Amino acid sequence: MNSDRWKLAQTYEKSWWERNKSLVTLDYHEACADEIRIYSKQYKSNLETAYILEIGSGAIGHLSCIKESNNRYAIDPLDSFYASIDDFKNLRDPKVNYITGKGEELPFPDSMFDFVIIDNVLDHCDNPSKVINELKRVTKPAGYIYFKQNTYHFYGKMIRSIMEFFKVDKGHPYTYTKNQLRKIISANYLVILESQRSGYFQTWKKEFFSKKIIDKIKAFLFVNRDKVTYFIQKR
Repeated sequence: MNSDRWKLAQTYEKSWWERNKSLVTLDYHEACADEIRIYSKQYKSNLETAYILEIGSGAIGHLSCIKESNNRYAIDPLDSFYASIDDFKNLRDPKVNYITGKGEELPFPDSMFDFVIIDNVLDHCDNPSKVINELKRVTKPAGYIYFKQNTYHFYGKMIRSIMEFFKVDKGHPYTYTKNQLRKIISANYLVILESQRSGYFQTWKKEFFSKKIIDKIKAFLFVNRDKVTYFIQKR
């Protein structure tokens, strides 16, 4: 990707969080943290002793709600910005090690982490392939990855490709189908242990009844996302 395109996405992201800072809560993060606990218990991964990394942690991140571990690291290119805003700082757990940096260049040694979290990050990245390579590098053998990503059906991806040409959605340079994600995961010798999805209809209904024109347009065009969750193990 042209670096100017990634910078545009970062500028959009910063602006979005600035506009919505007063609306941010821990609800979504707590729900994901509970999901992670369920997977960890099922696969006997001890969060209390685990070194955990969250890539693309955003304004708060799930790690602020996973207090079992004393070894929590969260990295995001905009972290300096997030850390300067009281609405976000007041919700963050100060015991999390927040770092400003890119997923393409993780400042950690090989095989440091027992558990890695990456939620809806690949479509924002400068170079998704490098992010996946870095994710693999810092994850221990047999370590676990909690991976979430918005996906689109083939028609939705086609329409979004047109939108990308005209820079309609400035914050999301990349678009994925579920089939693409599974190929990426398999090609990198990562194994999907569990998977679930939110479904296209739920998003369509939400956007259809939204007051925002852009949401209604997406609903009318059936360009609706389906968030998938993969619980993955590195082999």
